[in-house]
Amino acid sequence: MTQTEKLTWRPFAPEDFEGAAELLGRTWLPEFDEAAQRAASQIELAHYLSQTTWSLLAERAGEILGVVLLAERGREVTDDGWAELESRLSRAAEKDEALAEAVRTEMDGVREEAELEREYAADGPVGADAAVKLLIVSPDAKGLGLGGRLFSAALDHLREAGASGYHLLTDDSCDVGFYEHKGLAQAKRRRSRAYWPGVDPEKDEFYVYVYEQAL
Repeated sequence: MTQTEKLTWRPFAPEDFEGAAELLGRTWLPEFDEAAQRAASQIELAHYLSQTTWSLLAERAGEILGVVLLAERGREVTDDGWAELESRLSRAAEKDEALAEAVRTEMDGVREEAELEREYAADGPVGADAAVKLLIVSPDAKGLGLGGRLFSAALDHLREAGASGYHLLTDDSCDVGFYEHKGLAQAKRRRSRAYWPGVDPEKDEFYVYVYEQAL
């Protein structure tokens, strides 16, 4: 049996939260210490889940190897209390100065992407029907093609649902070449106004982007 044949594919479930947040933190926030990584990744994941209408998760032997989350316009979000959890975790983090700073740093970037997304939506774009809110693959899954399979499954769902297009938010920390290879085009670009501690805003050349594709 090959490594890909051992994979299980299924929708995200509430009990996946801890494992998916750990994957997010380990992959995207390696420079944070353990406590800060856990706090920021859980709050960020809860934020994305509060907008999610469709999800797909890949796991092997109980280990989460990849997740994709979609937010679709006009479709009902399943209320599993994610928005309330985001608020509760944020309040808890505020009680610790170091955790509060880590959460602020990470969520400032998330809020900036949301602002850019609102500007994008105001133009009546081709990708207004849906957004890929999260696509993350474990470094342990390198070579299995999980990113492409998760992404393709999400697009198949959107086509079946009748979406005319979709978009996603990304930044210079990600490999935008993956999205360009998949046929997406850059729709908006803006120099980031969210900064990491110790970075000089006048010299920082970090950009955030909206990529889109018609279906």
